[in-house]
Order: sequence, then C-alpha cells, then structure tokens
Amino acid sequence: MKKLMPFLICLLFIFSCVSAAQERSLMNLPDADFSVDIPDGWWKPEYTNKYLLTKDGPYLQYVLIQQRPLNKAFRYTKKKIRRGMLPQEAAGIIIDELASDRYLMNFSVIENAPATVDGHAGFKILFTYTDKKGSQFKTLYFGFVSPDSFFNLRYCAAARHYFEKDIAAFDQIINSFKLVND
Repeated sequence: MKKLMPFLICLLFIFSCVSAAQERSLMNLPDADFSVDIPDGWWKPEYTNKYLLTKDGPYLQYVLIQQRPLNKAFRYTKKKIRRGMLPQEAAGIIIDELASDRYLMNFSVIENAPATVDGHAGFKILFTYTDKKGSQFKTLYFGFVSPDSFFNLRYCAAARHYFEKDIAAFDQIINSFKLVND
C-alpha cells in the first residue's frame, strides 16, 4: 500500500489538473452572428450560457458580448432601441437603463463618445459604479445598431487594479470583432 500511495496521489493530481483545464476553457461558447479573437489566458465560465469571458474570474474582470433583438424593451426603463436610431440616441437609452439598475450604485458616466466597431457607427461609454458590497468597478461599453440587432461589447473590471491591467485585451477583442452575417 505504501508503494501504491504515491501513484494514487499522482493520479489524483493529474485528474484535478484535467478538471481545472476543462473549467477554464472556451468550450461551449454560444452560437453567435459574430466572430472575435479571444486573448490567450481568457476563458468562459461554465455556469453561464452567455458570451462571457474572463481571465482571473468574473468578479475581478470580464468581457460580455451580447446581441439583442431590436425593439425589445429593456428591463428597467422599458425603452427600446430601434432600427435606424442614431448612435447617441442608443447611448442615451443604455445610460438611462444603467442608471435605473438598482444594483449599480453610485453610477457615474466618465465618457460618452462616438465609436466604430467593425465599420459600424456606434458609441462608447466609460462609467464607474459601486456594488452592494462597496467594491468599485469600471466599465467600458461599446454598442452599435445593425439592421437586425443591437450589439454591445463591454469590459468590466475592479477599478483599483484590474481595469488598467487588462484593457489591452479588450482592445484586442474590439479590434477583432466581425459580424459574420453582415
């Protein structure tokens, strides 16, 4: 038994590593009408069916990419983004929705400016907020209206250390984003 114990410990270690590698993978990303290059070291948490990526865990930083049907009312304001809407009109709806979210305390817009994503005229919003535990987060939110959908890409991270640390990875994602059915 004493000779078998190191072997069993090694097996346990190997299976633990395989399990951790499976949890930190890009498997099971949802089907999407876009493509994007994902930076090395970023992975998708298994517990969500959203296009959510993280490097160190979603409570430290994440990138969320969403495709939303046009004319679908938002949860808090009930406002809708419509086909042909100007980017700054859409940005106003997003800011109103975020400001109405009771989980985003001390919500503050730092910047609201025009932006281009994959050749589409859009907007970017840089904002901060505090969660219920008092942690401060910073988010860079890009959005644009396509003929059929509203797309948004956001990078959210703990404001103190992680936002600046991983902003270059988000820039890589933004610059690689392409609609595949455009």
